[in-house]
Amino acid sequence: METLVTLFIFSIIVLLFGGIFSGSLSSQRRASNIQQVQENADYILEALTKEIRVSTVNTADTPDCAASPAAALNITHPVNGSVVYALAGNNLQRTVNGIQTIVNSNTIQFTRLFFCVAGQAADDKLQPRVTIVTGLKSAGAGAESAMDIQTTVSTRRLSN
Repeated sequence: METLVTLFIFSIIVLLFGGIFSGSLSSQRRASNIQQVQENADYILEALTKEIRVSTVNTADTPDCAASPAAALNITHPVNGSVVYALAGNNLQRTVNGIQTIVNSNTIQFTRLFFCVAGQAADDKLQPRVTIVTGLKSAGAGAESAMDIQTTVSTRRLSN
């Protein structure tokens, strides 16, 4: 009888430690996925904002951005020429003079991407600015991580 009680207590302890280990492993995977999404988002948005800052924005103003945002951003870069950013499936696609490339890594997916443009109208005396609204999620199996990011960047030139 004593052996049975000891075996039962030992089994409960092993199950508790197994559950704790499984939970910590799941938490570590989730933290790793969040880190991957954040690092990719930082890299992509930094590259995108640097390019917008020195370019001329060709996408028209979106006065009611909540109702009708721009699905693509068309800019003219002083070195690269015509550049278009748009969502292609779950990837951010960058088209430079007709050559298409995917900007993000295969570890993340875009769930949404749109642009709000202001300051493009003639004689509005506003500096052109672009608000980028995006949703990202991890593409790996397991503990999926998602985040929404919004940032605004202004160009270095006045539109008029």
